[in-house]
Amino acid sequence: MSDTIHEDQKKRSRVTIVDVANSAGVHVSTASRALNPKASHRISSKVVRKIEKVAEQLGYRPNTLASSLRTQKTGTIGLVVPNLSDPLFSPIIAAIEERVAEEGYVTFVANSDYSPAKLRSIIERMSSQFVAGLIVASFELNDPSADLCLQLGIPTVAVLRDPRHNRISSVSMDDAVGVQALVEHVLDLGHRDITYVTPPLAASTAQNRLMGFNAGARLEKAAGCRFDVIEARAYDVAEGERIMGQMLANGLSSTAVLAFNDLLAVGCLMALRSAGVACPEQISISGVNDLPFMNMLSPPLTTLHNAGRDLGSESAELLMSLINNLHQPVKRILLTPHVVVRGSTGPARKPKTHSPSKERMRAG
Repeated sequence: MSDTIHEDQKKRSRVTIVDVANSAGVHVSTASRALNPKASHRISSKVVRKIEKVAEQLGYRPNTLASSLRTQKTGTIGLVVPNLSDPLFSPIIAAIEERVAEEGYVTFVANSDYSPAKLRSIIERMSSQFVAGLIVASFELNDPSADLCLQLGIPTVAVLRDPRHNRISSVSMDDAVGVQALVEHVLDLGHRDITYVTPPLAASTAQNRLMGFNAGARLEKAAGCRFDVIEARAYDVAEGERIMGQMLANGLSSTAVLAFNDLLAVGCLMALRSAGVACPEQISISGVNDLPFMNMLSPPLTTLHNAGRDLGSESAELLMSLINNLHQPVKRILLTPHVVVRGSTGPARKPKTHSPSKERMRAG
């Protein structure tokens, strides 16, 4: 009967390192070192084997919370994105989780909602939870939150958006080259009145894509063309629909619209369909990111393919190197996007009117 009671107590109560030490007849510190791969070399192999055997018999499992309080580090990686509902981030998150899992880490994902204040709060909270490192997709240019990560001593890598901080490594797409390729695509189709829709230039993605648009406007083949920029208030479908609705109301002169991302482009397509304007017969539309199902739209969306999984795996690889060696040199990794041509872009047609949109501003 007493043996049965003893077994029941073992099942109900957690076996501690003290129990292991007492059963093995050694000091607690000796048991702790023996069960720590980084410290077991300090003890004779015979003693290590004895303690390991006792730990196995007792069913001992390390207390990771207690360990984190001692070392100020847990087996977790923090990942911050600006908008969890944006499908752009799904492959990035998945690739990061897969790579860090290979090193024994799990990932905590948080949504900053494009708010610098919320980003700062998330970083502070993750620091208090002793995350081993951070991957941040929410940094703006020259973001003070990048300095905060360094002040808190958290190994940090930027993904997708580059804060352009001289002590923060980053992995992003070569947006300028990609958008210039989109401009060349519509120029080759004969378009001579082209509009680009951009969000405010707070992030590197917005600034670099506008640079690519302006570079396309300076190409020799662009001589005599009209290039304009409309500033969006948001990144989503509703904003794309609003902008295209306003363009139609003011008299549509552009024959091609390049949107900052696929969501804005989808909104433009919805507004065109509601107004009975044919795409690409009357106007061509393109986006950036090549989100899932863009090939299933009507018409399928021409877009710039964004290598989401590569962004995730490369940023995770950088972070693992940084965690293992805090003195790693800062790296800027640029991945090359490519244009995916689909049915939403076609040969230019003569526009119905030539009245300029009131929301336009001359590209710089």
